[in-house]
Amino acid sequence: MEKSFCFNSVDGDRKYKAEDFRDYFASFVANGVFPSPSDGLQAIANSSGMSIIIKQGKGWINGAIYVNTDDLILNIDAADGTLNRIDRIVLRMDTVDRAITAQVKKGTAASMPTAPELQRDADGYEIALADVTVGKGITAIIQANITDLRLNTGLCGIVHGIIDQVDTTTIFNQYVSWYQHTTAEAEDDVEVIKQQLQQSFDEWFATVQDTLDGDTAGNLLNLINAIPKVLFGATEPALISAGDYWLKELT
Repeated sequence: MEKSFCFNSVDGDRKYKAEDFRDYFASFVANGVFPSPSDGLQAIANSSGMSIIIKQGKGWINGAIYVNTDDLILNIDAADGTLNRIDRIVLRMDTVDRAITAQVKKGTAASMPTAPELQRDADGYEIALADVTVGKGITAIIQANITDLRLNTGLCGIVHGIIDQVDTTTIFNQYVSWYQHTTAEAEDDVEVIKQQLQQSFDEWFATVQDTLDGDTAGNLLNLINAIPKVLFGATEPALISAGDYWLKELT
């Protein structure tokens, strides 16, 4: 079927539907989020509990525009007690409800969880803003749990075609937050290992002290100190005792 668009109507012979306008705009404006401000529609951790905030911003799906004028709070379902899951934050265009809304697509708890697939058919079309990793037993979402997907062209992307400038500051800050959190966790792990080793040594040493009386402990120290040393060098060492070995290096 041939179609052309748009011309003035004469006696109502040129009537156009909303989908005609959406198809027209979609032909030269790609889906995604608008690049300014850089945190437009970014998913960030809320200050308390199992929820996130979608920042103010605009999105574009198949020729239809979405505008979020205030920070929007979305609740995340409680974590599973034994398994992890991944929830996906999406913008969904529903052709039946005739609206675009931000929603949480709850994932399935599993030993190796994956994010829910996006719906993209005649009834609805979704773009992904972020994935939220809901670890087993957690009671609050932190920023390191959130993976920003706005730059992923297969899942979301940045609106282009009429926009020239892209501000990536907020995206960079997201990865800085993840790096700092991961580094802090590693430092904590090292400190725990050091404390465990110190505790094990202290317990062993206390056992040795309880086993050896004063004379025996003193004799053991003398035997350790009496072990001959092997010294290397071109000149005779200043500190050398009877029984030690000096291996002279020839130059």
